[in-house]
Amino acid sequence: MLVLSAATAGRGASGPSLVGINRSAGGSGRRRPGEGRGARAVAPAAASTSSAPIKELVAIAEATNRGETLTKEGRAKIDDICSRISAEGSPRPVTKGELSKTWKLVLTTEKETLFITSNAKKWKNLDTDVLQIIDLDAGKLQNLISFDNGAAFVVNSTLDLSEESGRSSFTFTDAQLCLPSKKTFGLPPFGQGWFDTVYVDDRFRLAMDSRGDVLLVENGGEPDFFNAP
Repeated sequence: MLVLSAATAGRGASGPSLVGINRSAGGSGRRRPGEGRGARAVAPAAASTSSAPIKELVAIAEATNRGETLTKEGRAKIDDICSRISAEGSPRPVTKGELSKTWKLVLTTEKETLFITSNAKKWKNLDTDVLQIIDLDAGKLQNLISFDNGAAFVVNSTLDLSEESGRSSFTFTDAQLCLPSKKTFGLPPFGQGWFDTVYVDDRFRLAMDSRGDVLLVENGGEPDFFNAP
């Protein structure tokens, strides 16, 4: 649900996606897409106050490169962990402030995202950064994949949160492919969907979406959107 491809959104939209060249005004000034470090190692979860099941998911992420080498048995283990968390009561009520962050991918089961990141490495030896950026006051969701050659893929959506149920509903508005040459190609996104926040603390957020995909992301600070040139 993190990097949903605009070309596949009509299958029953998943969650968020990835690109951009320049940050919006007022951004934090983090590195541009061409300055990416690739798949980022997650700091030891044991140092955080996150629950034991979340730490299990982090361990799976580290062992499978964010889910790229996940097996059927691994997916079954993820589903079991999510079931244990859900049994404690989810989707849980969340606030706009809890969700409105720049979120860095830790683990996903979304095939579109994993197809892009794994093949970029396999065929072009390109590392990728994957972000989900949420600003609920602005009603905006941006899914971003940036490549270490300066290219980027981004999907923008509107986003609305039911704070009572914890369900976030989104509708795709536009998508862009940005090349290292700075040329930008618009893509016609279509579709809509939702995701439930199953768990959130000051470091991690776990979500499940309308296609049954699982997403674990890490808090990267305040919302900091990419703008195409």
